[in-house]
Amino acid sequence: MNKKIGLGEKLAYGVGDAGCNFVWTTISMFLILYYTDSVGISAGVVGTIMLLTRLLDGVTDLGMGAIIDRTKTRWGKARPWVLWTALPMGIGIVLLFNVPSGLGDTGKIVYSFLIYVLVAAFFYTASNLSYNTLLSLAAPDPQERVSMSSIRFFFTLGTVILISKTTMNLVAKFGWSGMSWIFGALATVLLLITFFFTKERESASVKKESAEPMKIKDSFKVLVKNKYFLLITLTFVINYMALATATGIAVYYARDILGKVALIGTLVMAFILPKMLGNLIYPKFAKLFGNWKCMMAGYVMEIAGLLIILVMPTQMNWIIAGLIIKGLGGVPHTAGLFALVADVVDYGEWKTGERIDGLTYSASSFGMKVGTGLGGALIGWVLALGGYDPSLAQQGASAIFAIQSLYIHIPIALYAVGLVIMAFINIDKIHPVIKKELDERRGLAVSPA
Repeated sequence: MNKKIGLGEKLAYGVGDAGCNFVWTTISMFLILYYTDSVGISAGVVGTIMLLTRLLDGVTDLGMGAIIDRTKTRWGKARPWVLWTALPMGIGIVLLFNVPSGLGDTGKIVYSFLIYVLVAAFFYTASNLSYNTLLSLAAPDPQERVSMSSIRFFFTLGTVILISKTTMNLVAKFGWSGMSWIFGALATVLLLITFFFTKERESASVKKESAEPMKIKDSFKVLVKNKYFLLITLTFVINYMALATATGIAVYYARDILGKVALIGTLVMAFILPKMLGNLIYPKFAKLFGNWKCMMAGYVMEIAGLLIILVMPTQMNWIIAGLIIKGLGGVPHTAGLFALVADVVDYGEWKTGERIDGLTYSASSFGMKVGTGLGGALIGWVLALGGYDPSLAQQGASAIFAIQSLYIHIPIALYAVGLVIMAFINIDKIHPVIKKELDERRGLAVSPA
């Protein structure tokens, strides 16, 4: 029988992603601007740095997933990594936004690349993958997973709004360095709260204490038998590529198309606030209609919202209306998507008899970071192709079109691809059978001989 998880633990779990986002959202939203306009690295080079890092991420995500599955401590196997990476996450953002001014052009590029690799491919991989894996270990019940994810993304989206509204003000007052110290400290504290006030609840079907851990090659053999693993990985890539592209270019859209950089806060608020509030009621919709149907409908709404912006790309009323619809469409792709990964873990256990939480959850971490990296690379490359020049007060027509394409056209195409992929990931129709049979196996595992 699955025990209900208390609100306090759900809140403690939720604030951990706020901690992650004080690092990751700040990077996604402002690092390109810092590199191009303050450090002096060209947009094309920045895009290449981000893409190369994501290629390395593919190795570190899978490796970290295997490590988590083999971790055995009194705290569990995912929670300890949340603890061990809390301080490195805080230090990492400080290093990223403090490129030494005394370095030459080549030195700045090398420093930026090495630190970005360290933070994105190692610190963030270990922290966020263990945090995501904790969901399936802390909440065996699918409805509890949706509830925890909804609370998590309420904090996440609130943090995104806070970052969008305060970052440039903090930079104006304390510089990029001072801003990074503030956000780094907050990230560390929030991740520590998650560690201290959550717990893992491994089911009886998960490896017995006396069992030998699977060899890494055997874990991968089991993983490839899970037909939903590749599909969910591609879904994360598509979603986070679209999100990263729109998020990273938003500050340029506000400044160079709408004419006022301060409007970045309004753009982010119009998109994030509906998602934030929607996450509070999403569990009811998921229970009523099913998680999969909600995610399919979400893609349609995201595309519709962007089409509204496409009609009037410089009119704030139209833009805000489109962003609200896009934000509501994105609700299932936050709480629902991460809950779906836990269902994929269940499917793998049901199909093979082996439960590999960490390696399966590498789909989310790998997909998030590859998608974010590809989105960042697209921003750099498309801006370069459009002739973006940070020294100009007003950008040329080709640069303006590049910015519009990154904010509107490219995300529309990506969401359309996501809709097609999601059509093949309907686990909802078989999950009652999966849950029933897994419960029976677990009951047999703990019953007396």
